[in-house]
Amino acid sequence: MNQQTVLKNVLNNYAKAVAVGAYDSKLAGRGSKCDNVRQYWEDRYTRYVLSPPIRRLIERKRAENRGVRIMDLGCGAGEGWNILTTLPQTSPTLDAQFNSLLNESDIEFYQGVDISPEMIDKAISIHAHHDQTQFIVADLDRGLPVDSGEAPYDVYFSSYGALSHLSDDSLSKLVGDICQHMGDRAIFVADLLGRYSYEWPCYWGEISGKSITQQTYSMSYLYPPEMRNTEDVERFPIRYWGGEEIDRFLRMITESMNVKVGEFQLCDRSILVGRHTDTREFNPQISPLRSAINSLHAIDTRTDLTRLIFEYQPHPQHPHINRFFQNLESAWNSVVYGCMESLDMWRNPEKLLAEPPIEYPPIVLDSVRILRQLVNQAPNLHFDDPRANLIEPQLAYLLRNLEWNFQQGLGASHGLLAIYEFRR
Repeated sequence: MNQQTVLKNVLNNYAKAVAVGAYDSKLAGRGSKCDNVRQYWEDRYTRYVLSPPIRRLIERKRAENRGVRIMDLGCGAGEGWNILTTLPQTSPTLDAQFNSLLNESDIEFYQGVDISPEMIDKAISIHAHHDQTQFIVADLDRGLPVDSGEAPYDVYFSSYGALSHLSDDSLSKLVGDICQHMGDRAIFVADLLGRYSYEWPCYWGEISGKSITQQTYSMSYLYPPEMRNTEDVERFPIRYWGGEEIDRFLRMITESMNVKVGEFQLCDRSILVGRHTDTREFNPQISPLRSAINSLHAIDTRTDLTRLIFEYQPHPQHPHINRFFQNLESAWNSVVYGCMESLDMWRNPEKLLAEPPIEYPPIVLDSVRILRQLVNQAPNLHFDDPRANLIEPQLAYLLRNLEWNFQQGLGASHGLLAIYEFRR
């Protein structure tokens, strides 16, 4: 597939996505990027890991009496603005409501760039009431889109796999341009597709270290099942990254530019609930866990909990990735079975449940005990359908907590977040 065909497919793909309303936040069903997993798992996790470095940045900027300058790389419909302006200031408690860490008044300028004219038009229409925003069409393959003399940015931000569209050479140039353009410090957020997601073990490559640069990807999840394998779905090459791989890559570039790496974090997002768990386009053996988790969060909807069971097939060439997934599989399924057993106990009160095995990790033991207590108390709580609207959402949040705590930044997930502070 030549570069012109790739570009055409990418542009057609995003034009179609905008046309069908996939980027309309109020549309939360099939054909939308804004499903329950996106809202309650993915965006929340991105905010969670971004809050500490952004907090430190804001403290410096406020001390200097200056606002924050942000460049959103591959901005799409401007989702980055929504993520960054809803970062949690502190963890919510029963006596403290949500407060945003980065207020709109803290933002001096927000520049969104994207290669898709349709996406830029959508971003402009959504954010027209924000005076400090600007959205332009630009091709990141050509480097950082800044004018001569343009002031440096404090945050060079990307979201939802945007930078995986770039080849290694293009990403190297982009990061080099950032190192050259930045001031004394900058936060760089690379959002990439994880090489070792169980959605596509066919792309994991060899353990010897020979990297496969780009492989086929699609956004077929935006289409109904009967259309996913048709020619209507554009397919294009994407770069998949492992955690150690992107770390070596970024350090090599920054060192060549005489830029130091300060604090950094590699984070796996959506380990078992990536978009292609439902399509099974690249791994027919994977369980469609995303749709099951979406169901747990749905109001007045009961979920068949057996749909949540995760079965991992080990990869012959990646023992360290196998250990990670096998540990997560054991913990995840233990929590699901713990919920099922608790519900069975409620239906059969004469049945006594044994304590969860002490060899379970503490987070699993705590999760199972929470579910048991909740099931026991559910009849005394005034909920319409307590299973659908109380127990199942709590199960979803406990499984989310499990994913967040087990992640190791391996790239064993749909999304790999690389958050780096660059310093001169």
